[in-house]
Formats: sequence, structure tokens, C-alpha cells
Amino acid sequence: MLRILNFRIGNRLYSLKAAKKDAKKYTDTINLPKTKFPNRLTAAKREEQERLVLENKIAVSYQHQEQRLAEKGPPTFVLHDGPPYANGQLHMGHAVNKILKDITLRQRVAHGQQVNYIPGWDCHGLPIELKATSTAPGQNALEIRQKSRAFALEAIKSQKEEFRSWGILANWQKDDIYMTIQPEFIVNQLQMFHNLYERGLVYRDLKPVYWSPSSRTALAEAELEYDPNHISPSVYLRFALNPNGLNVEAKDKQIYALVWTTTPWTLPSNQAICYNASLEYVLVRLSDHNHPDELYLIASALLAVFEANTQLKCEIVQNVSGNSLSNFTYKHPIDKEQSNLPFFDASHVQDSKGTGLVHTAPAHGPEDFLVSLTKKIPVKCLVNEDGNYTKEAPNFLRGQSVLEQGNPLVLEHIAKDVVHSAKLEHSYPIDWRTKQPVIIRASDQWFINTEKLKAPASEALESVEIYPSSNAEASKKALLTQLQKRPYWCISRQRAWGVPIPVLYSRQTGKVVINSALIEHLCNLLRQEGSMDFWWTKSVEEMVPPNILSELGYETKDLVKGSDILDIWFDSGSTWSAVLKKDKIADLYLEGYDQFTGWFQSSLLMSIAARGCAPYKAVFVHGFTVDEKGYKMSKSLGNVISPKQITKKYGTDALRWWVASHGTQHMSITVSDKLLQQAAENLSKIRGTLRYLNGVIGEKQSNEQLLKTSDKSFLNRYLLSQLVEFESEVENLYKGYEYNRVVACVQNFLANQVSAIYVHLIKDRLYCGDDQELLAIRQTLTHCYQQLCKSLWPIVPFLVEESWSYYDATGAAFHEQSVRAKPEWQDTKATELVNAALDVKRLINQQAGEVNTWHLAVTIKGRKGSQLELLLELHPTLGETLRNSELCELLQVGSVTLIQSDDNELDIAITTLQTSLCPRCRRFSLDEDCELETCQRCSAIMNVKH
Repeated sequence: MLRILNFRIGNRLYSLKAAKKDAKKYTDTINLPKTKFPNRLTAAKREEQERLVLENKIAVSYQHQEQRLAEKGPPTFVLHDGPPYANGQLHMGHAVNKILKDITLRQRVAHGQQVNYIPGWDCHGLPIELKATSTAPGQNALEIRQKSRAFALEAIKSQKEEFRSWGILANWQKDDIYMTIQPEFIVNQLQMFHNLYERGLVYRDLKPVYWSPSSRTALAEAELEYDPNHISPSVYLRFALNPNGLNVEAKDKQIYALVWTTTPWTLPSNQAICYNASLEYVLVRLSDHNHPDELYLIASALLAVFEANTQLKCEIVQNVSGNSLSNFTYKHPIDKEQSNLPFFDASHVQDSKGTGLVHTAPAHGPEDFLVSLTKKIPVKCLVNEDGNYTKEAPNFLRGQSVLEQGNPLVLEHIAKDVVHSAKLEHSYPIDWRTKQPVIIRASDQWFINTEKLKAPASEALESVEIYPSSNAEASKKALLTQLQKRPYWCISRQRAWGVPIPVLYSRQTGKVVINSALIEHLCNLLRQEGSMDFWWTKSVEEMVPPNILSELGYETKDLVKGSDILDIWFDSGSTWSAVLKKDKIADLYLEGYDQFTGWFQSSLLMSIAARGCAPYKAVFVHGFTVDEKGYKMSKSLGNVISPKQITKKYGTDALRWWVASHGTQHMSITVSDKLLQQAAENLSKIRGTLRYLNGVIGEKQSNEQLLKTSDKSFLNRYLLSQLVEFESEVENLYKGYEYNRVVACVQNFLANQVSAIYVHLIKDRLYCGDDQELLAIRQTLTHCYQQLCKSLWPIVPFLVEESWSYYDATGAAFHEQSVRAKPEWQDTKATELVNAALDVKRLINQQAGEVNTWHLAVTIKGRKGSQLELLLELHPTLGETLRNSELCELLQVGSVTLIQSDDNELDIAITTLQTSLCPRCRRFSLDEDCELETCQRCSAIMNVKH
């Protein structure tokens, strides 16, 4: 315990000694920090400086780490790049994603590990096709492909230059990138498609899929968004039951099945009504209807909901067991020729909503379709690619849009069977690009058999690490849930811009015609031509040679080419196979949380299908950018801030610092001028610290010029020991992808251990000490500077390389260095001693107020074995007053006397020295009887210098 005694200061005391006239200035004799490293840069100077660092240092850093770290250290760290779309300007989402990846790579390099990172681009798909052809609709497939390719390549050129300007670590000089339009990439795809087809994991079938009438193509789950405010009709309909098969008491009554639907437009395709045999049903009479002979069948658990929604009162006439519904049949409400349709037991029917009886149209619902497979009922699709009813539909519907006219026309036609109609606002799937509603529509499509892959994929996910670790459990659960929810994966699209599905069909039967020879021939053609355009320009006769036709057992006149292309998620899902080397397993995939239904899942399924293992060892999930009010950034809201605006106003490192500070811990990443300004201010402080260190340590010295003797300063040893702990903490935070905590750790270390403790306490030795002391400080701060550069380089490489250029006059870049704290720096004793002194210093400062503590004489009494023992290491004599011990320096006081006593507590007594301080160091007192103008220490040092 510490106790302050005998504090006797009322007012600040000044020396009575008269100041000499024309006092001599000692500025030239003091070791002030000197550096040309500027404290701040104008926007123009910063832009020029960034360009120089980019061209002279960062541009070669990827190749350098490949060469320097190839033969040593841990195995190469592989980060596989999820390809962004080549379809426009970069936004803040790109900045978050690419900079997080870059920090991940750089921290590995900084810790001596080689990295492998090849930036990629997704070049196919509807988003690019729509933008490329928006100015000139109505083009043929070849024209669409040529314009889309040119658009994608131009977008890649622009995006690549901006990625490079952010300092992204990659082999830009050799243009080592991947694109999904590269011939060898497509060759890999064609071969993988055939491999999966041969093994029965890819197949063609008629199934209901999400269909976008506005894009005229099938869509995958990952290509959907949801409109939370979509309005649909909410309709209770009646289906007239046939008397045959009814095992009910009221046989003389007309009985109807009550069905609830929000898609009346699908009623023309109705083929059955599904129920659940485990539910209880009732026959009710609607009290408000004028037809007492009409009874209605509904699940008893949903009767109250029906009454509340319709305001109709119901009278229960009879209970009906769900088991007894199997023999029920009914009349189609529109197609009078279908007068004996079945009831089927189905587990997807629940008592959570509706009526417990479900209208079943196999062409327009996944569960409905599964029922059709089991019960062998027809799949009637009366809707074409444009979302219009076909000529097979009833006369009143032919040619009409199902989404626009379908619902009102159907409801008008069956008005007598509408029991109640209202509007329902709910979440509804829309096309992610056109933002228009989609439908579920049966069509002949290509699928990956996900049912065979779900179990092994789920098992593989169990060994995958998920980051950030704070959300790991929830993230893994979300990934598994999305995987299990997927009924099947439709991989065919009805567009022009993409990789054609490489199959031929029998003109007569529609049978799929494909073999390995055909695939290999198409791959060779692709290599020769440089693209798959020949699929659209060549006829079957021109494309397939006679020997392969003979193998296939067909003549050219009997074959037609397929017109579908592969889903872009098949493209990106196969990137691991085309891009990664060796075992083709990445250490890390790093993307936004939307990729739970996208790239994380498609890559996993493709890898499980191809070779039975996950393509990644770990997954990092980040959030999405929003404005300061939490709104998603959009042009319509006018809240978009582009990365270019930020780098121009604040600099590239400020953008990177913002990403590190906010990009890893929140699913909503706020972008605001306030936070960006804060990032710029934090960097300005760090720049000031680096500049100070540059000034103190000067230019890099050779090893021969380093201090040869052991450093006896506990404060120097304390900082070196702190550097060991700092390096370890930062390294662990980097490895855990906790970049926001790295930022906090660096700022805390700079503010406390470096600035508030070490730099503050060594000022006297630094500015006024002898050469040996100065050399020891410089050596200590050199290690500190190097560790700070190492911790900062992954986040702010431009600032670190700029600062390093003023330290290393040879022109070597920081990325060429190998910085590591030495284990022998760990010094528990020095840490314990300095912390003990700091505890005493805090008590002295509390009592000193505004008094200059160098005027204070401190007496400390304590029992042997107490904290006094620690202070004796810093002040080696008992009972003797010293002015130049390290304890005096740490306490920042004029003198210290340590006295042993029997008291358990440490007593601290403070008095004030009434002598003048040395005009050079302003630390040591001038002796009254001495004629020297400075203290003895300063006089001795100046004599040596002169």
C-alpha cells in the first residue's frame, strides 16, 4: 500500500536567484529529432506520393515475397478470390472485400509466410448482358456475345486499375489474374460438366424452377432478392367434391373443399388437393350464406383463423378424420372435363396457415412437383418463357401475362367459387437484376443432384473454420441451413452470354447426345478459336467431325445443338478447380454474408461433387455497407459514397484504416464522413509518431554500429519486453481476423507504452544525455519503429513505405525486411520494476498539481521485502539522496531518498527544492556554490562534444 506524507506546497515556488542577462541558448547542444519525413501532405502531394510508392515499392512486393519466402517458412497461404462481376464501377462493398483480403495477405507476408492470391473476375451472366445490350436491343446471339465480351473486358481494365491503386497485393505486373472467359478456364468447366454428367450428378429433367419473365430465363436461389412489400391476392376458394367416396353423414349436401391461395393464376394447372392425414378436419356450414345445403371442409385447427380473416361465422356439422380423406375426389374449378381429381396425403401440408387443404399444381411448386413424382400425376405447364399463358390454356387466358392479368381474369371466371378475397402484403421473390417478380414454372432444365451432395457437404462443413469467431456458430448454422433448404440446383439458363452446355440432342426424341470424344474436340476448338462463339456460328456438320458422329451413332441431320448456357454459379463454383494449384484447396475464402447462398455454397457443392471434399479450410464472412442511418447505399437514395471520392479526399490509407476499423465486427458496416474523418485523424496521429521516431533514430545503421555493451537501463529493457508482448498480441489478432482489435491494439500501444511512458520518460536522456545513452535509446526505438511498421504495414502500406524510405537510405522497401522480436527481450524483472515506479509516480503526480516535478525531493520509506525492494533496483543505495538514479528519471523528480522502516506501508514524503534548474536540461538543479552555467552532467557532456 502506498501513502503520501508531509506534503508542504501551498503555491508554486520559484528560485530567487537572479537570471543572468543575455542568457545563453543551448538549442544547438541538444539532440533534437531531425527528419525530412513531412508531418502532413497536401492532397496533391499525397496523390503523388501514393503513385511513387505504388510504382516503386508495392508493384513489385508480390513477386518479391514469392521469391524471398519460397524456400523457407510455413506452407504457402492460399486465399482464393471470389470473382466480382465485370459490370461497372467499384463501390464500397468492393473496397471492404478487397482490402480485407489484402490485410489478410499482408499480415501473413509480414510474419514470414508466402502467400498465393490470384484476383479473378466473373465475366458471364445476365447483369453484363443487360448492360452491354441496353442501348441496342434485338441483336442476335453472336452480336450479344461480342458486345458483352467487350463490355466485360473494359470493366475489368477499369476495376483492375482501381484495385491496384488501393495497394492490393497481387502480381499485377505479369497480369496474373483469372477470368471466367479465358479459354482454359472454360475447358476446365466443359470437362467438369461431362465428368459430373457421366457420374449421374448432372442430369436434364422437367421441373419447376424460379423463372424470370422479365429476363426470360431460369434463376438460381442466389439470383433472387425479396420484395418485402409485394401485394398478392389472398383468396379462399371452394372446390366441389364428388359424392362418390365421401364417407360422411351429410350425403345429401353439396360439400366443398376450402382452399387458400395467393396465386390464383396457377389454378388452370391444378391437378390435385393435398391434405395431411394426421390432422383433424371438420365439415362446417357458413352461417352468413343463404345455402344451408352447402358444407365446407377445413382443418379444425384453422377454423378460427378462417373466421377471423373472412368475418364469416361457421357452424360445425361433423368431425372428419384426416385418414378418411384419401378417397375424396373433386371437380376442377375451370376445366370441366377434369371432374374426378384426387386428394393426396402430403407432409408439407401443415396447420400453421391456410385451411389444411392445399391446391396442387405440379408445374408451379416444388412440393407440388414432388407429389406428382410420387403419385404419377401429369405436370401441366400452361405458361411460356415470357410469363404468358400458352395456347393450351383456357380461351379466356391465352396470351395474357400471368403476373398482370392472370389473377384478376381467373378470379373473375370462378367468381361463384370465391368464398372470400383480400389483399396480402408479404415478402416475394424478385429478379435480382430487373427487380421484377418471378414465378415458379416447370421447364426442361439441367440440374445438379444436390440430394446426393447435401450429406457429404454438411459433413465437410463441420471441419471448416468460420470467422469472425464471435459469429462462427451462427454463420455455420446459416450455411448448413441454406444448404439443407436447397431442393435442387438448376444450372441451365436461356441466354446468349455464357458457356454453352456442351450437348447435342436427338432431333426426333430429344435424347441427350454426348461423349468424351465430343467434349475433347470442343475443348480443342475452343483453344483454337479463343472463345465458344463457334457454338453459335457453326452448324453441327461444321462443328462435329465424321469420326465423332460415328462414335455417337448419329448423322448430322439427326442432331441439334443445345441452346442453354451454364448458370454463372457453375462458372464461379468451379474456380477452385481452374485456378488453385497443388491440392486445389484454399486456406481461406473471404466474402460477404450473401455468399451463404452463393459462392460459398456453389463452390462447396461443386467440390464435393467432383472430389468429395470442401474447397476451403476456413471461411471469413463480412457484412455490407450502409449509410450512417443504416440504409443500404443506392443511387435513388442519393447516399452513395464511392471509394474514389474517399481516396481523393482522405487518401488510400484512410480508406484502408476505415475498413480495418469497421469491416470485420459488424454485419452492417457504416460509411460516413464522420467515420472517414476519424480514420484520417487517427492516421495523422500515427504519422506524427512515425515522424518522431524517424527523427530520433535517423537513418538505418549497419550492424557494426549498433551498441556493443549491454544496456543497463531498465526503461529500455521495459520497452523491448513490451515489444515482445505487443508483437505476439498483434500476430494473434491478425490470425483471428480481428482487424478492428489490431487497430485498437496499435493505438493503445502507441498512446501508452510508447508515448505516455517510454518517450515521455526518456526525453531528458534523449535530448541531453551522453552518446552512449543516446545510442541505447536509438537502438531501442529502432526496434520499436520496426515493430510498429510491421504491425501497420498490412493496413496502411503507403504510410509505412513512405516513412521507411526516410529510414533506409538504400531505397529498400519495408516488404523486403524480416522483423522479429527476440525472445531474450522478454524481461519480467524490468516490467515489474518500471510498473512499480509508475505506481509511485501516479501518487506523486496526484499531489503535485501544477508544480514542475523536477523541483521535488522525494523520500520513500518502506519495510524490507516490500515494494521498496523493487525500487532499490532502480535506486541502489539506502539512506542516500541521489539525483541521477533511474528511479529519479522514472518519477521525473529532482531527487529520491530510500529509507528502510518497519512500516508495512510505503510512505512517500515530498518537499520542494528551491534551487534553479539547469538551463540546458531543465532537470538537474544548479549548485549554489558552483560557478558553472549548467549542471555538472550537461557541462561534462558539452566538454566532451567540444
